[in-house]
Amino acid sequence: MSESRYEDCHRLKDGAQEYLGVRLHVEHPPRPDDRFHTVVSGDRLDVLAHRYLGDASLWWIICESNIFPFPLEMEPGSVLRIPSLACIEAASLG
Repeated sequence: MSESRYEDCHRLKDGAQEYLGVRLHVEHPPRPDDRFHTVVSGDRLDVLAHRYLGDASLWWIICESNIFPFPLEMEPGSVLRIPSLACIEAASLG
């Protein structure tokens, strides 16, 4: 049995480089229909995704639209950019 905590990580490739279980930040330019949320103590990404996007499983979209050093420790007072559903649907079709 391996003792490595990375044993079960997915390997992601970007060109010739591989990354273990970490996705690189993808720059999404701001759009006029973006919404913004000021983080308060106790906020969770899944709850915010449900509130703004209608589906808690879309929490990762908020992550990709913002730069988080560690998303479980969102700093109260920071402002999150939340893309509109129209933007998300257009990106998934393209």
